[in-house]
Amino acid sequence: MRILIILGSPRTTGFSAELAKLAQARATALGAEVKTVTLAQRAIRDCLGCFSCLRTGACPLDDDMPGLLAEMTAADGFVVVAGVRNEDVCALYKRFYERITYTLGFPLLLEDKHTLALSSVGFMGGKGASRRLLGLQDVCHTRLSGHLHFTTGIPTRPADARITARVDAAVARLVRDIERRAGRGPVGALSFATDRFIMRRFVFGRHPDVYAAVIRSWRQKGYM
Repeated sequence: MRILIILGSPRTTGFSAELAKLAQARATALGAEVKTVTLAQRAIRDCLGCFSCLRTGACPLDDDMPGLLAEMTAADGFVVVAGVRNEDVCALYKRFYERITYTLGFPLLLEDKHTLALSSVGFMGGKGASRRLLGLQDVCHTRLSGHLHFTTGIPTRPADARITARVDAAVARLVRDIERRAGRGPVGALSFATDRFIMRRFVFGRHPDVYAAVIRSWRQKGYM
């Protein structure tokens, strides 16, 4: 079992980094093969919105994203960690998320994988956005194993025994979900089915040339 931990904070130390370390330790102890990717240490350019990846399946930008895409495709599950900025996920993670939306999300290359989202905020806000984006929901439609959203205070308090216990339990659930190939809950299943219907009915039919690579992927999966 391969679990990829994605640290989306621009800081390589701090509360988010501490959560990532706790998750790695617990997943490793449970027998998983674990790797942590620190986005701040990778070259990730802004998406240009050129739609080349939708047409061809490949992005024309030259940076570290091809390697990241390969690591995500090879993983069985994810732990995605980042803090909140202005009631949303931080800019570094949003840039990364934009780059995987078309390359991995639209072709549904992550739909059979499980995700644990770990987010934090100093005072309040950003819980819903973190669940959707760190949880790789929306277009990626991974199977959400759990979402923990911590209020850290200002200045940030370090993770205590209670936080550690909650992260440990959430990672254990993620490992179980991957082992059992757990399905989607009713809400997740409805969202996934609705999204597929809308894309087939209102998007692919009108712009088949723009979504050529995505349509090929959906046909291979039996969704067309």
